[in-house]
Amino acid sequence: MKFGKILAAVAAVIAFASTSFAAETPKAAKATKAKKTAKTAQTIMVGGLWDLTGVTADVGKPFAEGVQDAITYINDKGGVNGKQIELVNVDYAYKMPQANAAYKKFIESDKVVMINGWGTGDTEALKEIITKDKIPYFSASYSGHLTDPSKTPYNFFVGASYSDQIRGFLQFVKKDFKGTGAPKVAFIYPNHGFGKAPIEAGKQYAKELGIDLVHEEVIPASFQDVTSNLLNMQKKAPDYAYVQTTVSWCAVLLKDAKKLGITTKFFLGNYGMTEALPLLAKEAAEGVYGMATHAAYGENVKGMKTLLDWNKKYHPNAVRDTVYVRGWTYGVVWAEGLKIADKNKQLNGEGIKKALETLKDFDTGGLVPPITYTATDHRPTTKTTIYVIKDGKMTKVQEMETARKKEWLGL
Repeated sequence: MKFGKILAAVAAVIAFASTSFAAETPKAAKATKAKKTAKTAQTIMVGGLWDLTGVTADVGKPFAEGVQDAITYINDKGGVNGKQIELVNVDYAYKMPQANAAYKKFIESDKVVMINGWGTGDTEALKEIITKDKIPYFSASYSGHLTDPSKTPYNFFVGASYSDQIRGFLQFVKKDFKGTGAPKVAFIYPNHGFGKAPIEAGKQYAKELGIDLVHEEVIPASFQDVTSNLLNMQKKAPDYAYVQTTVSWCAVLLKDAKKLGITTKFFLGNYGMTEALPLLAKEAAEGVYGMATHAAYGENVKGMKTLLDWNKKYHPNAVRDTVYVRGWTYGVVWAEGLKIADKNKQLNGEGIKKALETLKDFDTGGLVPPITYTATDHRPTTKTTIYVIKDGKMTKVQEMETARKKEWLGL
């Protein structure tokens, strides 16, 4: 018998013995039941669906760590009006079947009152059952499709949507371009929910601004080389290219572009523009622009001190970035919703949703622009910040804000 099978067999025996012992000891069973009842009264169960080992784990892991640390910090400070938040953590490896299984477990076994989720594809696939079950669902997807409460009433996120990010990019292009004629842009993205999420909004807004979208290049979700894709794009000679993928793959793409001598100005979405980019892409990252929905780690904003002090005390050797900051703000924002719902004695899905929709200009100390949700608009903010990699560091260029147009809600 292989060693792995032996371990599995031993684990099964231990589990069976534990179960049998509990069944045969009524007093122990009664004590366990009482303990569970007490825990339920003082504990708020929340699902945590993360990608720690899949194709977006490069940003999924720091995001999860940010949420988890924020909740530990909040619990240490008294939790939700004296109640503790318990995160039930699941790594679904960016795979839809695992996401479905985790969601079912959260609802049926763990009895969660809300979920902090992750990807665009799985979040959009789950949106109908989320609505049916009335479970507030904070995804790390910034898909604009999730912002219209008339269609997705229980979906939330913290920061400007992918659509508002690409609109901010196009506004920048319009002002930055110094050539003759209309500026030419390309969109580069993988063929999945996250990759495609902002593309239609980008197409429409480019046309409105008089910017020529000369090429769309669909890339794999993961890859070792994209020179052929970049050569396809190069034929159309775009002045700017917007890349909608995560930081590891952005780094490979930028290094390939540098080898090819491509002079297009690259611009990355918020999961590409992180402190990890210059570490991974080296000199190929220099001069690359990108959108950031949250402050860079260590940035001089009021709310950053809490994160710095926390990590100095508990994680002194950890390397943090803006994605970690992003996760932290998620925990802070949805925990505020739990506190309001609890005060209203409505600590359930519907009560939490209503509580979140009362947040107006909720301040995280500058970690993210002030957050507002209403019953008719779940766009938390339309503000982003443009950064450029300069001397190997994320350097702020300017803040952007797109209009909160009614026709853009859900797009």
